[in-house]
Amino acid sequence: MMNMNFKNICKTALGLLLAAGMLLTFQSCNDDDVDGAPAISNVRLLDPTKADSSLNAAEPGSLIVIQGQNLGSVLKVYFNDFEASFNAALGSNSNIIVTIPVNAPTKAVDAAVPNKIKVLTKGGEATYDFVLTAPTPVISGLYSEFVKANGTVVINGDYFYNIKSVKLGTTALQVVSSTAKQITAKMPATAAVDIITVEGEFGMAKTTFKLNDLAGHLVNFDVPATTWGSEVCWGAAPIIPATDAGAIAGKYSRIKGTNLPKTGYADAWVFSTCYFDFKLPAGAAADRQFKFEHNIAEPWKAGKYDITITADGSEYVYAFQPWNSTVYASTGYQTNGWRTAVIELTEFKNASGATIADVSKVTDLKVSFGTPDVAIASFNGSVDNFRIVKK
Repeated sequence: MMNMNFKNICKTALGLLLAAGMLLTFQSCNDDDVDGAPAISNVRLLDPTKADSSLNAAEPGSLIVIQGQNLGSVLKVYFNDFEASFNAALGSNSNIIVTIPVNAPTKAVDAAVPNKIKVLTKGGEATYDFVLTAPTPVISGLYSEFVKANGTVVINGDYFYNIKSVKLGTTALQVVSSTAKQITAKMPATAAVDIITVEGEFGMAKTTFKLNDLAGHLVNFDVPATTWGSEVCWGAAPIIPATDAGAIAGKYSRIKGTNLPKTGYADAWVFSTCYFDFKLPAGAAADRQFKFEHNIAEPWKAGKYDITITADGSEYVYAFQPWNSTVYASTGYQTNGWRTAVIELTEFKNASGATIADVSKVTDLKVSFGTPDVAIASFNGSVDNFRIVKK
């Protein structure tokens, strides 16, 4: 008796029927083939340099390879019961290439997650123990980089899950509120100059700068910016005493009024240094940021701060008018107390469109408010702590 398997019989029968020209409905023998039960034996990163690495945990968004047997007829893939999209054509009977969905529930967010990968194929279901970890916390910045004693520091970022501690230097801060993207913490009774550290279940993040740091300052109305000891060289913009309730870090400048006329220049709206050595470390604009604190107490809908930096004999200008955007076009721009403006120093351009080549050559800062185009119905804005710092 011939030893012929079922598939060979099917092929032979089909060939005979076609050869005879018989137009009959023929059910493929392959339809009767039942895929074997799937099994998952390993999970690794797709990165070929790490092809031998085995994973039992990964962050959402990771591109991974699920390895095993009988995976060729995959129908669905789940991470903690959250369905993932994938391209079956990229896989094989022993591999499925899939990106873990960024919205898949993680252990940090939901303690009840099953911590499983589940694969459904035509042959059945397979599961694999696998933990989705929350990404390491990321600090994108502080709402204000200057905060008074007993005030609140607002930390912006992402992946703030199961926060264990927030510290200013080595001092633990009381966490007032926390979401995945923002933490509010109370400052100690004595304001300090130090970095902010956030520690969560899956890691730690630190600011690249110090809170309340005067490093890189050009004008802060407390440290003289002239050779004769004056806060500024010229301009009559009001300088408010450090004892004022609105102060954030000593003296500051404020423009407050109604029916401000349209003008390209008003002495009461400008302050400037003269030729002065700020002793800034050498470095290109691409490696630096221009920062200052501002407090816009009512909706700002017209006008701008023209900020001019003189470096190596050339003037580099940036117009600060955050209200002029689709976000604030209808409501106007307003801050919740003091807020830090962070501007890439490359945004400051001279008449030929060039940027500052060497920050150590900066010799002057001028800040002028107003606009020649339209009268300003009302404005109440304060500024402080103009500085150039490393990224």
